[in-house]
Amino acid sequence: MIRRILIVEPNPKAAQDMFRTFHSQHGRFEGERYETEIAGSVAEAIEQVQTISFHCIIMDINLPEMKGYEAVSFLKTIDNVTPIIMTADKNTLDLETKVREQDVYYYHIKAFGEDNLISAVDNIFKESEKLKGRKKPGITSAKPVVLKQLRLFRKQ
Repeated sequence: MIRRILIVEPNPKAAQDMFRTFHSQHGRFEGERYETEIAGSVAEAIEQVQTISFHCIIMDINLPEMKGYEAVSFLKTIDNVTPIIMTADKNTLDLETKVREQDVYYYHIKAFGEDNLISAVDNIFKESEKLKGRKKPGITSAKPVVLKQLRLFRKQ
């Protein structure tokens, strides 16, 4: 089974480290194969989600245009099915509250190590195997209003 993961991470080194994490874990499930794409911004993630059907999106909290928890609603406008894992370097009660309000699948603090993140992704794939008979809605292009709203968030 091919497992598609989108990593939305503005830090190129952190993105490559996460990419290697999933490719070094090859073989955790019989016959598994990861296809991992990287996006450095919300705009790139939207473009990716419009053209590729992902099983999981891993998104950092600190993105160039906005906070990751703000970006969740943009991605869910396009694809409300794909589970999103939010990652952060540090946690605060306020930040955790904002993330959890977005109904993300898992909130991962990077300092806890990669094992928790890998387990969360593995659980997503196990759950998708159980739901294999159910079809995922087709990919649709983003509504112009979504992209227009996204431009309003971009930092000047």
